[in-house]
Amino acid sequence: MRQPFKIKAARSRGLNHVIEEGSMDSLSLDLLVLGKGESFEYSTGSSEAAIVPLKASVMVEAQGGVYTLKRADVFSEKASALCLPRETKAVFHADGHSELALCKARTDRRGKVVFISADAVREKTVGRDNWRRRVVDIIDPSVEAERIVLGETFNEPGCWSSFPPHKHDTSTPGVEAKMEEIYLFRLDPAEGFGTQTVYGGMDADYSFKVEDYDAVSIPWGYHPVSAMPGYRLYYLWFLAGEGRTLMPNTDPRYKWLEAV
Repeated sequence: MRQPFKIKAARSRGLNHVIEEGSMDSLSLDLLVLGKGESFEYSTGSSEAAIVPLKASVMVEAQGGVYTLKRADVFSEKASALCLPRETKAVFHADGHSELALCKARTDRRGKVVFISADAVREKTVGRDNWRRRVVDIIDPSVEAERIVLGETFNEPGCWSSFPPHKHDTSTPGVEAKMEEIYLFRLDPAEGFGTQTVYGGMDADYSFKVEDYDAVSIPWGYHPVSAMPGYRLYYLWFLAGEGRTLMPNTDPRYKWLEAV
């Protein structure tokens, strides 16, 4: 059984492999960093790739279309995204310093390029008390992607998310759909940290101190997140597995909190 792990995303100029292909059953994560005036040619290979700007001003050419991804930073502007099918070549042209998360899932199916504008993303507030958080659905099941479901979560200082703890590592019709997941974290101010706990495995439980630009793999288990006081915490999350309908299963010990 694969084990959860944490890794710091390198931010060297060009393409940085964060969670390598083969580290998980189907998911992987890259970070593309470009300076003003730079271009980069990219091929998705055997994966569908969702491109999400963390901070960016880029034009992307793919399959005869031209798309613009702009964002000052994750804490001040909503995301847009571009979903590229497998075996697709794209060229990125940066108008300013740009950092783009390339969220990938291996697939045998080849779909079409899908652009999701900032106006099209869906935002909601979930939870209550100190587990209230803002969740933004960017690539939900209504978007014509092949495998990926993707969004962002924002914790206020001292607050929890992915809470009450849930998991999605088992196929139980009508109860839980099996999907693996990756989180990529940002902190505001950047010197802060949060915690990522993954528990419920047969061998061990894990608790990670997560800092700015850390990524965590979640192959199984319940996986709550908390932010330290005084610092906002953000994470980009994406999943792939059985279908594209999210069916998380809450830890029965804490299910009573759903009704509070």
